Parts: sequence; structure tokens; C-alpha cells
Amino acid sequence: MAPIICIVSLRRSRGKTSLIEYLIKELKRSGMKVATIKHTSEPFDVEGKDTWRHAEAGALEVACVTPRELITIKRGDYSLEDGVQALHVEPDIILVEGFKRSDKPKILCADSVEEVEEALRSISNIVAVSGSVTEKTDQVKILKKKFPQVKFMRREEIVKFLRDLVVKDWLKKLPGLNCGHCKYGSCAEMARALIEGRASLDECVVISTSISRVAVDDRMIPLSRWPQIMLKEIILGFIRSLKLREIRLEKASKVTIEIDLKG
Repeated sequence: MAPIICIVSLRRSRGKTSLIEYLIKELKRSGMKVATIKHTSEPFDVEGKDTWRHAEAGALEVACVTPRELITIKRGDYSLEDGVQALHVEPDIILVEGFKRSDKPKILCADSVEEVEEALRSISNIVAVSGSVTEKTDQVKILKKKFPQVKFMRREEIVKFLRDLVVKDWLKKLPGLNCGHCKYGSCAEMARALIEGRASLDECVVISTSISRVAVDDRMIPLSRWPQIMLKEIILGFIRSLKLREIRLEKASKVTIEIDLKG
């Protein structure tokens, strides 16, 4: 799971969207893949539109395809976690606009000291504050004195904060095999290149050419290419031995196996 950061505010027009837009551009410039989720209290699908009528009639899910977009619509009471699960990409970080009641880390956009104080009382897990309040030196001094545990950052500082967060997540994913197949020679050197912004996680041959993956409690176990191939053939051989007519492996793209070690 990629790191998730919510950009929140107590009131409208505090710069959440413009901050996210800026962060996307800057993180992408560093070679990072960003996905976003937007929370809104207003329905997206307008009553009376064809897609609304499809859903109203009882369709499980409605897909709307345009020359530039693919939009899926599902009816229900959904959470931030549902939004994350609905993503069809594997980003390096997920930026969320809204969901201030979630338990995820949050960056608050605020205009005044009073607004920051109110937000810190009512919103949990605020790790940083941004917005126009951080442009006022006298107010930042007051806030730092009152809330030394909170970071008060301008836009460019938030980029570095998020970039460091992504790099830490990347470092956990490096296999530690020191296979020498990348141009950095070892995982330690690649980690240094990641931190300095000279490398992308896709340059790790073991990760980018992944055929089989093994994880224990969501922690990935590093496998070099040969064990990956062996594991794939063993699993496929087992499935073929079952002779299930309804399963056609030649048309399948992925096999998922879960084992309950406590069962």
C-alpha cells in the first residue's frame, strides 16, 4: 500500500485543490507516480442523466466512456478505503482531498492562528500545516510556540516532506539481494540514489520484472528471477492438476493465493 496523505481544511476556499495540483506536478517531476482521491458531499452523477438512470434502474456498476475519460459509478455508502481499493493503478503516493474524519495523516490548509487551533482540537492526526497562515512570519512564530509537535511548512517544504515519505516507503521495498543487475551495483547504492533523486524504483530489476510475489502479512519477501520462475511453474502445475474445466489459464492474467497461517 502506498503512503496516503489527506489534504484537509475546516472551511472552503483554503487552497486544498491548488496545493494538490502543485504537489502532483512537483512529485511527478521527481519521477514519482501520484494518484488522487477527492471527497465531496455533492453527488457526482446528476439526476436525470443517462448514467444516473442506469444506476437508478439497479445496475451494479455503470461505466461511462468518453474520448478522454473512463468513469465508473457505483451506488453505496463508501469510505476512503473503498476509494483506495477502487484505484486501477499502483502509485507511489496517494493524495486525498478531504476525508478529515479518517485516521490517515493529514496536512491542514488554514488562513489564521485561530483556524489552526480549532482544527487541532477537532481533527486528528494533523502532521503538518500549510496555507496562507504559513506565509505570515509572526503567526508562524506563535503557532510553533503553541504547537511544537506540528510542522508548519510552505509548499516547497511539503514537496520535500512527501518526497522523503515516498523514498522511505521505497527503501522498504528494495529486495536487499545485491544482485548487481542495476547500474548502482548494490541495494545500498540504489537506496542512496533514491534518496538523492537520481533513481526510480522501476530501475530495480527484481521488482520491475516481477513474475511471482510472496508476502507475509503484506511484507514483500525478496525473490530473485529464478525462484520467481520456479514458484510460478509450481503453482500453475498444481492448478492444471485440478483439471477445472471452467478455469482457462491461457486466458488468465494473474493468480492470487492466500494462506491463513493460523488456520
